[in-house]
Amino acid sequence: MSLNKTLEAYSKSNMYPFHMPGHKRQLEGVSKIDMTEVEGVDDLHDASGVIAEEQGRMAKLFGADESRILVGGSTVGNLSSVYACCNEGDSIIIQRNSHKSVYNAVMLRHLKCSYVEPDITDDGIFNAVTLEQIKTAVEKNKDCPKAVVITSPTYEGFHAPIKEIAKYCHDKGIILIVDQAHGAHLGFHPEFKGSSVEDADITIQSLHKTLPALTQTAAMHISGSRVDLNRVSEALDIFETSSPSYVLMNSISQCLDILENSGDLFRDYVDNLHDFYSISGELKHLQLICGETDKKDPGKLIISTKNTNITGVELAKILREKYELETELSSFSYVLAMTSIMDTKEGFERLKNALKEIDATLTDGHIEVPDLNIKYKKVMETYQAKAGREDIISLSKALGKISAAMVCLYPPGAPVIVPGEEISEEAIKVIVEAKVKGLHVTGMDIEREAIAVVN
Repeated sequence: MSLNKTLEAYSKSNMYPFHMPGHKRQLEGVSKIDMTEVEGVDDLHDASGVIAEEQGRMAKLFGADESRILVGGSTVGNLSSVYACCNEGDSIIIQRNSHKSVYNAVMLRHLKCSYVEPDITDDGIFNAVTLEQIKTAVEKNKDCPKAVVITSPTYEGFHAPIKEIAKYCHDKGIILIVDQAHGAHLGFHPEFKGSSVEDADITIQSLHKTLPALTQTAAMHISGSRVDLNRVSEALDIFETSSPSYVLMNSISQCLDILENSGDLFRDYVDNLHDFYSISGELKHLQLICGETDKKDPGKLIISTKNTNITGVELAKILREKYELETELSSFSYVLAMTSIMDTKEGFERLKNALKEIDATLTDGHIEVPDLNIKYKKVMETYQAKAGREDIISLSKALGKISAAMVCLYPPGAPVIVPGEEISEEAIKVIVEAKVKGLHVTGMDIEREAIAVVN
């Protein structure tokens, strides 16, 4: 019996709850299945019953040797995987535009960190890393890294050559961790390539991002024998709540039910995407960035405004205010619309028609995008920069100071400045321009333009 059916049956039983949570299953809605670790519903931190069965079902569906249910998003998976695979003082290589949770894992574990740096397009979009870039980063590293962490697919849906990168890392004795937060749907249809589950040592996926599951639901998949499963469990005990939500775990169980019978959903989804991309030839000013199917997730709709007279932020505002269409991300010269198997044909039609109408109102132009390939000078490790006193100073006076802050453009949460780096003129320029263009900047007081620096 699945966790979903177990909780449903429990909620209909005559069992009285002299235990947490305090609502005693008397509230409307999901409180009926909001449980604690009582007999019959298992314990996520010591799974031996129905939750262990669900994790086995997940592993089989996704093609992993072992899978772990996560209720703290991919953030918990990133923190736990780095912590489990490395010891204090180890060297690690991470993608420069990694999510801030990867940087936080490096900081908490006191690791020596260096970067693999992907190319950036003229629109300011990070490409996936290449095998050659991984090789260069490893060979430049004075110490053999214990692990390599990459993001694939990227926020915008670009895939790295996982199989080749995994083989190279394993030949070198390096553990490969893939932050695949945006790729939980990969592998469930031939047009959605790029899953890293069978090749990487650890793959972390956010189920809620691209599959029908509640926010915070995620999964960690482990393949091969290079990762110590006991250390993974210990790390999850540290970083994941000791009171995991049965509502969220139930959502994962329901998601697995859907995936087991998702053929028609994925076929309809692919048909809707093909139909959407057919408008590309009708647009005179806006541009759809497609990419090759084996290198780009077609479900991530990238709409470029670079050759128009409006920014990505302005396009997102028009879509929101005039057409009631909310997009995932807006940047200097593009908008990202995220889709899934749950999107309707009517929804795709609304976006198509809106883009055609907007396109007809635009004129030729050129949107300047700041160079996000920021040259940085690392002075100390992130954990060293966060270990002492900090001063808050004006950004205009921060040039050359050592940052104690991680400043990101969010989403996707990739850093412009990392703790332990000198604050450069390039970084300051990007932050100021992002504020002017209406992008969301995190990690500093953007209104007062104040930033934390190492004292």
